[in-house]
Amino acid sequence: MAITLFDRLCLIFAWLSGLIAFFVMSVTFIGVVMRYGLRQPLMGGFEMIEIGIGLIVFTAVPLMIRRRGNVTVTILAEKFPPMLARVTSLISDLMGTVLMGFIAWRVWLQGERLLTYNEVTMELRVPKGLIAQGMAVLLAVAALAFLVCAIEALRRTPPPLTEKPGSL
Repeated sequence: MAITLFDRLCLIFAWLSGLIAFFVMSVTFIGVVMRYGLRQPLMGGFEMIEIGIGLIVFTAVPLMIRRRGNVTVTILAEKFPPMLARVTSLISDLMGTVLMGFIAWRVWLQGERLLTYNEVTMELRVPKGLIAQGMAVLLAVAALAFLVCAIEALRRTPPPLTEKPGSL
């Protein structure tokens, strides 16, 4: 039940990523039309695109992790017995959890520093610390996604050993 709710949250973040991508595309289009058609650049357009691109990535990562869309190297893994494959999957998911959690923590601290110094973007005056802390929260969700994958790897029963067609 909790895993299903978490997966829905990841899906909502992915849809949000798509909406942000549409927003970035619209800002880009409007900026080009205003710059070349009206000879007036869109104020803050670059900053909106810059922040939007970061948010696109961080909102899409949790679903990518849950759907196992991250890059994996399977040179030897396909030859592993099912139990060893399960253990390596568990270890890599736990490493992903720790690394994402560490990065989230460091980005959160950087956000606190930016808020302490009242750092804001140049044109729109958006607090940079809030942007960093928002991304830290999304990184923490990504760490949870790795943890959920690790829990599933623990609970997964290995498939029965069957012969592949053409094998002796």
